[in-house]
Formats: sequence, C-alpha cells, structure tokens
Amino acid sequence: MLYLVTWEFSDASEAGTKRSLAAFQQWQPAAGGEFKGFYGYADSSGGVAIIEADSHATLARLSAPFAPWLRFNARPILPIEEMAAISGEASTWRDSLG
Repeated sequence: MLYLVTWEFSDASEAGTKRSLAAFQQWQPAAGGEFKGFYGYADSSGGVAIIEADSHATLARLSAPFAPWLRFNARPILPIEEMAAISGEASTWRDSLG
C-alpha cells in the first residue's frame, strides 16, 4: 500500500527540535516500510513522504516514535493509471443507473 504522509512539528521548541533530531539520527524504518520519497519543507515547518507499507500497523510503527514532536496525516494513494481506471468504472456504473 502506498501512502502520502505529511507532518508538522507540534513541538518546535529548541529542546523539542534537538530531541527529535537526535531520535531521527538513531531511527531505522520499521520492517515492511519503504520510503519512496522523503522531503522537508523549505520553511522548516514539517515535511512529506511517499511510503510503501505492507500494513497499516507498519505505517503506525514508522510514525509512532516521533509522536511527541510531530503531527502526522497519512492518506492512501494509488498510481494515477489505477485511479483513472477506477474512476472510469464508477462513471460507467453511474451511467447504467439511467
């Protein structure tokens, strides 16, 4: 499963920033999770990642260590070709209703 994950800092204090950076330097992604893209916002307010995870639990394991400092939002995503096909199927079904 692919997810678009965004985060914002909930503790932007100097101490919180130092602690979260120290944790990040020691952190290893959970098994079953792969970062396809990993970016920080240029204004230092948070960031975004595209993550492939084998389960929702794996996604939770990826973000849980940083819960004291970051507020996460995760949205499941599909390749555009697959989403376009699903949208087409839904449109065909709606057209069949008359």
